[in-house]
Amino acid sequence: MVSITEYRLEHAADGRIHVISEEASTCPLCCGNLKVIGIRDRRTICRDGGREIYVIRRLCCKFCRKIHHELPDMIMPYKRHCADTIEKIIEEDVADVCCDFVTEYRIKAWWAAILLYFEGVKLSLETKFGVLFPTALTPRKIVRAIVNTNLWAHTRTAMTPI
Repeated sequence: MVSITEYRLEHAADGRIHVISEEASTCPLCCGNLKVIGIRDRRTICRDGGREIYVIRRLCCKFCRKIHHELPDMIMPYKRHCADTIEKIIEEDVADVCCDFVTEYRIKAWWAAILLYFEGVKLSLETKFGVLFPTALTPRKIVRAIVNTNLWAHTRTAMTPI
């Protein structure tokens, strides 16, 4: 998966929203060139509780042949709610968020658990490459950096080698 920040949205007559990238994406595994091999729908729940369908591109690396999905930064990987909703819940500003208490609790628990991993990755990159990160990073920027370096921790254990 690849996270992008420069894109435009085009609304189709059928209600779907096409994400048109305005940046060149590279493979997070080998930094190879990516070519478009198709599209797929990605459903999200908006902050007001409405549902939207985004059409995102499927990309294949010309070198390592891995398939990636190009996600705009308003969509969190493997999450149903949009990034705005997740950021509002993390910041404890849930006045205008349309989701129940259990969803809020799960998102907060997920963030608390994954934040330790993100901090470890950040510390490792600072130590290994001498890169200094700003102290006040938004969840959206943290997720984009982790995704585009192929360090996203997922739960698909069927795909991990033993």
